[in-house]
Amino acid sequence: MRSPAAAALLLAGACHAAAPADGAAGYSHAIQLSVSKDSGLAALRLPQQVYLGSRSAALDDLRVFDRKGAAVPFALLAPPVQTRTTVTDLPVRIFPLKSAAGTAADAAGTRLDIRTDGSGRLLSVASSAASPAAAARETLSHLILEIDGAQDARGVARPVSALRFELPPGTPSYSAQLWLETSNDLQHWEPSCAAELSWLSNADAETLSNSRMALQPTHFRYARISWRSGTPLEFARIVAESASTAEAAPPLDTLLLQPSVAKNGDLVYRSSIAIPAERIGMAFGAANAVFPVTLGIYEPVPSRHRRHQPEWRFVPVLNTTFYRISQQGVERMSGDAAIAETHTDTWVAKAQQASAQQPALRVSWTPSTLLLLANGNGPYQLKFGRAGVQKAALQPSQIAPGFSADELRALPQAHADLSTADAAPGAPSAPAAASTESGATGRTMVLWAVLLAGIALLAYFVRTLLRQMNGSQQPK
Repeated sequence: MRSPAAAALLLAGACHAAAPADGAAGYSHAIQLSVSKDSGLAALRLPQQVYLGSRSAALDDLRVFDRKGAAVPFALLAPPVQTRTTVTDLPVRIFPLKSAAGTAADAAGTRLDIRTDGSGRLLSVASSAASPAAAARETLSHLILEIDGAQDARGVARPVSALRFELPPGTPSYSAQLWLETSNDLQHWEPSCAAELSWLSNADAETLSNSRMALQPTHFRYARISWRSGTPLEFARIVAESASTAEAAPPLDTLLLQPSVAKNGDLVYRSSIAIPAERIGMAFGAANAVFPVTLGIYEPVPSRHRRHQPEWRFVPVLNTTFYRISQQGVERMSGDAAIAETHTDTWVAKAQQASAQQPALRVSWTPSTLLLLANGNGPYQLKFGRAGVQKAALQPSQIAPGFSADELRALPQAHADLSTADAAPGAPSAPAAASTESGATGRTMVLWAVLLAGIALLAYFVRTLLRQMNGSQQPK
């Protein structure tokens, strides 16, 4: 009975030895992180050193430990696309319209004398009075506005999102309720919005004003303003605001890779498997260079024969021409090309014609953001550079539940001490990573051999025990 028990202990020990402990040791790189004391959550834009030292395409080997060596929860967040709003001021031409009508509705029905040029630009706007006596009784009733620059340089109409009003000199205070109608032909008018405008001035000439009329972004060329309350006033200046929103991509990190020449003449660029390349370009040392090239990677293809090693197939990623040309003092250079996100540790450039050029390869990517749940035991260690470990990052919703995208962007930033990014104390250095991995593979093979031997030994003792039991049960 002792022999099977010993075999079981041997098997358990082998299994325990085969499962490596995921502690703070064993990672080739470490970066010290500092977080402010009053921050429970902090963010860090992953530095370039992380992508160069990581051994996983998905950054599965990232870990965060506190000063006591305890694991700290963290998540990786793709930087959200930010929107940028630009407001353009469009000048407005003002045409006062006088009327002798008693009400605004009557004034709106007054026959107008409108003069325009061939492009539709207003020259004058006036009401046609029935008699000289009626003309003498006319007072300001409307303002006809024409938006200058209603179209951009491409002829695309600009939407108007607000109007700003300025009082004439000598009018410190004023209040009124305005009604706005819009048109594109001065014949058909559409109601738009109403707004209360006010300017309040004190004895120190300080003014508190509400001088802006906001409206839904609308395309129009002409506008008509009337008064619902307050005294009609010819404003000194009216400005139209046109707001445009564009997406602003997060800033990219860029790495310049130097080539080596393969036996077949291809240019080979060593990179990191962790870099999610999304733009690539080439940098030339010569003043004038043209380089038609096919850039790609090699992927393994399983061999038909099990004993044979896998074959390699070239997969093109980009087929283009990079160049740098100086002409009459003006330099023209090719820009970086967008590609599908690609992870590889080796880029290959195949020149489409014989060339002595050996340009550097420029690789760009968008770094992820690390969300750190601080436990108060800082400073912390961001460790990476270890093959064969499982993913430890949580989902952002598990680290920051209920946080909006704007709140995540506003999180305080952790400080990374990049001087410690070269190598973690007591861990293998980056140049020795390959030998470390091969050594780990050898140890794994030994452990598997011990495990299989233990299983075989256990099966032998079980068989022996069964024979003994069967022999003892036979009648004497």
